[in-house]
Amino acid sequence: MSFLGMKYVFSIVLVVSFVGAGTFNSSVAQGVQRPMIWVKASDRKAILDKIESQAWAADYYQAFKKRVESDLLLHQQDAGKYLDKMPLDWTRTTGTIPPILPITGFNGEVATGRLNVLHYMMTGVDCAVLYFLTDDEAYAQLSLDVLHTLIEGLVQIKPNPNGHNGGGYLYPEDHLREAREIGAAVPIIYDFVYPFIQKGGMPYDIAQKKKVAFSHPHADNVFKTYIQLALEQGGTNNNWPVLESSSLVGNTLALSDDHERDSFLEYYLTKNTPHQDALEKVAGHYLDYRGFWPESLGYSGAVASLSTYLMTLLTKNDPTLNLGNKYPQIPFALTTPYYLTYPNGDETVLFGDGHRHFESDYDSFETAYHLGQLSQNQKMMTEFGNLLNSAIHHKTYDRGRLGKRNYGAEVYREPLHLLWHAPVIAGQVKNYPLPVTDELPFAGITLQRNLSPTGRSEDALMGFVGGGAHVHGHGSGMTMELYGQGYVLGPKAGRGTYTTDLHENYYRLFASHNTVVVNGASETDGGWVNLGINRVERIAAEPEVRKKPVSENYSFSTSQFRDDKGEKAEAAQERTLGIVRTSPTTGYYVDIFRSKSDLPDEYHDYIYRNLADKLILEHSGRTVDFQKDSVRFRAPAAKEWVRNRTFRHPGWHFFKQVETARLRDGGEVTALFSANRLGEKPVKMKLFINNPKDREYTRAVSPLSREVAKPYGERDNPTLVIRQKGGAWQQPFAVVYEPYSADKGSVESVESIRQNNVLKALKITSNVSGNTVVQYVIVADKPDASFEDEPSGISFTGRYGVVTLTGDHELQSVYVGEGSGFRFKKARIQSDNQKAFSAFVDFTGISPKVSGPENLLVTSP
Repeated sequence: MSFLGMKYVFSIVLVVSFVGAGTFNSSVAQGVQRPMIWVKASDRKAILDKIESQAWAADYYQAFKKRVESDLLLHQQDAGKYLDKMPLDWTRTTGTIPPILPITGFNGEVATGRLNVLHYMMTGVDCAVLYFLTDDEAYAQLSLDVLHTLIEGLVQIKPNPNGHNGGGYLYPEDHLREAREIGAAVPIIYDFVYPFIQKGGMPYDIAQKKKVAFSHPHADNVFKTYIQLALEQGGTNNNWPVLESSSLVGNTLALSDDHERDSFLEYYLTKNTPHQDALEKVAGHYLDYRGFWPESLGYSGAVASLSTYLMTLLTKNDPTLNLGNKYPQIPFALTTPYYLTYPNGDETVLFGDGHRHFESDYDSFETAYHLGQLSQNQKMMTEFGNLLNSAIHHKTYDRGRLGKRNYGAEVYREPLHLLWHAPVIAGQVKNYPLPVTDELPFAGITLQRNLSPTGRSEDALMGFVGGGAHVHGHGSGMTMELYGQGYVLGPKAGRGTYTTDLHENYYRLFASHNTVVVNGASETDGGWVNLGINRVERIAAEPEVRKKPVSENYSFSTSQFRDDKGEKAEAAQERTLGIVRTSPTTGYYVDIFRSKSDLPDEYHDYIYRNLADKLILEHSGRTVDFQKDSVRFRAPAAKEWVRNRTFRHPGWHFFKQVETARLRDGGEVTALFSANRLGEKPVKMKLFINNPKDREYTRAVSPLSREVAKPYGERDNPTLVIRQKGGAWQQPFAVVYEPYSADKGSVESVESIRQNNVLKALKITSNVSGNTVVQYVIVADKPDASFEDEPSGISFTGRYGVVTLTGDHELQSVYVGEGSGFRFKKARIQSDNQKAFSAFVDFTGISPKVSGPENLLVTSP
């Protein structure tokens, strides 16, 4: 049947159902045994045995019952008074329950009405489950009364016919949200109270003030309306179809007719519509993107969680579907966010419209474990059994704790903790170390972390470079985040309120990222809502993704990006981010950003923001004198803005308190960001900046950085913009970043080493525990570049390396990130095949200690 034909059938079915409302025609039931959506009657004994035998289940069960006690008591005392807070439009009653007032926003009376509906609905689900477990008809009566009021209040509403996400039922402008909050729950209540209705149970009607017959035709009408909305509203090739699918599947399974259930279920499993992607297509995205759902993390996490839930639900309903073995890549993706976390454990990398906060989704891990049991998938059971047992052992997860109700845009699944979770989990207690290098390919992200041997998150280092076009992506260019002292100090600015000027013309665009804007014209084009950019590509890294590093103290990555959307940037860019640890508590980052445009009169702006109360710049030991600059970033404000289509690129017209200094002379520049509100001691980030002649430095205040440590999410942030006129390839932006909270950092000076007007290396002098440490960080734009430095005596061939000397110029160690040869006095490192390699050689002992390929030839000094 064509999609248009399906719409026609829908309209006929809905009309017939509505006209025939009033009594239940048992001839259409065709042998359905309920409950059957979450559980079957045959599951009851095993669940009760679990509660009886397992302490965690008993604790959970008692808390689960206690949560509805007050509602149950109020309902038993006066059912009409209990239901009185349902937001019904009593101006439209004719002696029957009137329609529910539409939910059109999240403030004032409308918000109160929405919260009341959700409270009734969640309580109705909980009591329906308790009726299943206890046979106590008091629970069933409350659930049936709530269901009847919802059904009768909904069935009179005409859904909004507008397409896309405009069309809803109770939420006339937001079916996407309604599908999760309301549509997914109504059929669950119905499924559990159905046996009570069969036994003669009747709902209390708040309008007629008496018990009446429950209308199955009205219920079918509501179920089919939610099915229709899921199939005919919304967009495809994004998370929307999955977010709507809990409503689609639940309402399909609530239908009385076997043929209708089987027919509509195919639209979840295999049949796509112009507005709904089936599971088969969704699962294919995970294969196309190497196990990742290609959206910002909050959205991708919901896709994996809800898909795992529905795969488990349908496998319980029909084991022959074998969904756990057919699409195992979906539940296995549940662990992805953990591997993208910062060392503090509760924050993750931020890109696009995502959120920063991280918590492991243990409920979904439990569901995946149950799916593994149902599918007899030992690999899945082992993976999630180990994860759950490890979390229980480390006291980060308590199976007996009742979760708080969430009144956000989520599918209510709390009772599954009791119904689905295994009595005992088989699995080992393991540690899950975070790799040095990891990636998120669809977002162009390469991250690297360095965890301190102290075990303290304050002593750890981590950063990432990335950027790419995807649903809920932002025009970031090749952006960077930096972590230090337990916080993400150099963050992406986050996101604002959707559809607003600030969100669309700042948070989504280049200026809200730590990136480089070319010719003031870096912009997006094509792709999702016209926010398309090229994907950042990693061209080198040590260690490779999830591989063992050659040294615990060093790592690096080099990425490239083409900024060619629009017609005025036309730039090639390359960014190297290195991590250098100098002691268990000290270390720094090296950021080398190269950028060149194909166009004449090019200029490049390097943007960096940091959590701070103030920003101070010094040049040659003196505080830089800034002058007010009212014109530098204002021009984009005049550009045309069409929501979700054209934007005011690059977004920097939102910068305030703009002031600029022009440093005609060379010499190094330092910048100090000081955050005084993160703890007892100020947390600082010091920048050592290479400074070719005639650079311009702008200090500004940018809008709030969302998703950052308090109180800095409520304060505008100091922002540094460095402008280089002409190309920035041979003389790239080269910045050493050191985070610290002591009175002063360990890095004392940074000197640029230039040869033939090309930046070749940085000489970084540090004081580590009273000892002078000199490190030459060699940076090049190709793996076979040559560095010959007569003053230091260092010869190096390669893209990236770190040579460490004592203050007396004695060789300590050499880190070869990517290179093919090193020479210092009599010391030599090379391979026997002259190919590029990665290695670390410690020269402090009697003989060198080598970590790297077996074919290395090392000569001691």
